Amino acid sequence: MLKVLALFSLLSQTLLPPLSAAAPTEAARVMPQEVKAVYVTSNMVRHPQFSHIKKLLRETELNAVVINTKEPWGPRLDKKLAQTIKELHDDGLWVIARQVTFQDDQLATTQPELALKKPNGQLWRDNGGRTWVDPASQKVWQHNLAIAKLTLDYGFDEINLDYVRFPTDGNTKAIVYPAWDKIRPREDVITDFASWFRRQLKAYKPQVIVSADVFAYTFVEDWDLDMGQRVKKLASAVDVLAPMVYPSHYYGKNFGFTNPAEHPYEVVKLTLDKGRKLLTDNPQIIVRPWLQDFNMGAIYDAAKIKAQIKGVKDAGYNAGWMLWDPRNIYTSSALEPKLKITNN
Repeated sequence: MLKVLALFSLLSQTLLPPLSAAAPTEAARVMPQEVKAVYVTSNMVRHPQFSHIKKLLRETELNAVVINTKEPWGPRLDKKLAQTIKELHDDGLWVIARQVTFQDDQLATTQPELALKKPNGQLWRDNGGRTWVDPASQKVWQHNLAIAKLTLDYGFDEINLDYVRFPTDGNTKAIVYPAWDKIRPREDVITDFASWFRRQLKAYKPQVIVSADVFAYTFVEDWDLDMGQRVKKLASAVDVLAPMVYPSHYYGKNFGFTNPAEHPYEVVKLTLDKGRKLLTDNPQIIVRPWLQDFNMGAIYDAAKIKAQIKGVKDAGYNAGWMLWDPRNIYTSSALEPKLKITNN
């Protein structure tokens, strides 16, 4: 108890529930060889509609779920969540915590000395109105580590880092960074953070898996896209890379398609094929892509979702996939029924 409280001595303005709300310590769990997951928001997991997600998890090939635990407005950890994790574990599911990293409205507001600023000293905001903290700040690193440790105490099996990058939209040229000197390459800052974070977290709980969400285009081009995600380097710093291969997010003419969203199989497979060439120096890395289950650029019916899954398989990746829909309404007909074991 004292060890956990000490972790939060630097985070006195971050409101988190006491450790007493956490789930009991469980035996070390082993990640499925092929993870098949859906994403749910922190609100959905506490809503009666979550019963529909649990039904989908029980009846289909799904064997994992990704739950938001740290939103841009702060962490969401409570006794209800701890009980839900226990129930999911009882059903044999792998439970992943999605932790939004450097996009952080709460920390930027409560500790503005860590926040990205405008030249006039006001908080800098991206096109969505969100504020960010400095990816090079050691205090920001410690903040995220402390939250991740408490998240593991609540029973999660994996920490999935999202927004583990520098901001990409808005007037990025006007940003004043409190810690980053604008000389050290962004890709080194992000890789160093991920490597340090993983090392510290595994010292706390050796069985934990650390995954990182990356833009899909980092698998297509060998550079950091001016945001610090260069997969050649990042692959050595985490256990799992999760490229967000949403065909709707590709520009027209990518891979020769006027509307890439209409070609989910080709976009997924060609992206992963290109990425394989960038990862030859890191054969240990697991690649588990995010796939699209929302309508954008095209109607994403069962056929298009199955096409993406086939694209993953045909690219030679067998570690699984994760489906994303911000509304958490998933296409059950795209999923295979769960195999039932009989004694016959």
